Amino acid sequence: MIITLSHQKGGVGKSTVAWNLAVNFSKIIDTRIIDLDTQRSLTVTNALRQQQKMNPIQMLHFNTAEELAHYAENDLDNTLTIIDSGGFDSAYNRVAIMASDLLITPVSDKPFDLMGLQKYEEILKSLSEIQGETIKTNILFNSINPAMKRFGDLIEFVCTSDHFDLLISILRQRVDFANSVGEGKSIKEYRIFSKADQEMDNLFEEIKSLLNI
Repeated sequence: MIITLSHQKGGVGKSTVAWNLAVNFSKIIDTRIIDLDTQRSLTVTNALRQQQKMNPIQMLHFNTAEELAHYAENDLDNTLTIIDSGGFDSAYNRVAIMASDLLITPVSDKPFDLMGLQKYEEILKSLSEIQGETIKTNILFNSINPAMKRFGDLIEFVCTSDHFDLLISILRQRVDFANSVGEGKSIKEYRIFSKADQEMDNLFEEIKSLLNI
């Protein structure tokens, strides 16, 4: 199974979400991460994890998009691969999108994030034509102001596209997200029962249900 955190815009929280999902899933299934981000953020985070004497996550890197495609073709049901794609359009990222069993696109309520989502929709339309079926991504409201309660306008924006489904889970702005990754830990390992931990638990359970794990 393959989950890809994908958005053509950087800075939306793909790496943080990918990391927490990978650590949580590694407790119940053979899990590896493919780090396509040019900054190799999760590779660095995994090194920090090893320094903390914690079990590292298996990290994979590929030299070409063709190598990534070959890996995806041999994907197994009893393993989970989480791909952290870069915040740009590339052959690597397009292969990841088309190979995925589940796409997740974090987006905040910031205007630039929403504008970027419109551009990402064009990529999905193009790939859908190639694949011959509608490719959908699951929109995750991420880094949302904790005081924000009404999502009517955001939901309406997302639901106007055939390429977007909306996840129920919401991740809000929490300092624990940045602090935990800085120590090579998941939210649960950093501060269990915190608001951030509860929110990530909700997302984890929702993803498990979508993948029938």
